[in-house]
Amino acid sequence: MKTILFVLFLSSFSLSYSQDTSRLKEINSLVAKINSSGLPVQRDSIVQDYQSLKMITHLSMLVNGDQLLKYVNEVATTRTENGITRQFTTTNIFYYDKNKLIKVEDYAVSGENKQMAEWYYWDDKPLYYTLKDERSEERAEMLLAMSKTLLKQIIKK
Repeated sequence: MKTILFVLFLSSFSLSYSQDTSRLKEINSLVAKINSSGLPVQRDSIVQDYQSLKMITHLSMLVNGDQLLKYVNEVATTRTENGITRQFTTTNIFYYDKNKLIKVEDYAVSGENKQMAEWYYWDDKPLYYTLKDERSEERAEMLLAMSKTLLKQIIKK
C-alpha cells in the first residue's frame, strides 16, 4: 500500500512539473514572438539630476491595438559619495499575453557584476522564478501588483 501511495505521489508531482515546464516553454515562445513582432516601439526618457545622484530612466513599450505586449523600464544611475562615483543599471521587462502578465525579466549591472532573474506568471499568479532567495515570493507578488497598475495606466478601457 505504501508503494502504491508513493508511486501516485511521484506521478502527480511529475505531472505537475511537466505542466509547469510546458507552460514555461509556451511563455518563452510567446516572448520570442513579441520580441520579433516588428511592431513599432514607443519610447520616452526621464532625467533626474540631483547633487550626488543622476538617474536616467528609459521607458519603452510595445502595443498592438488595445493589447500591451511589452513594457521596459531601464534606469541608469550614477551616484557620487565621498568623491567615489558608482554607476549601475537596472532593467525590468514585463511581457503580456492578452493584457495578462506572463513574464518579467530583471537585470542589474554594476561594472563587471551582472545579475538576472526571471519571473513567470500564469492566470494572474506567480508560476515560477529563477531567483531563489527568501524574498522571491514577495517580489513575484510585488511585480504582479506593479504590472496591474501599469496596465490600468496604459490601457484605458
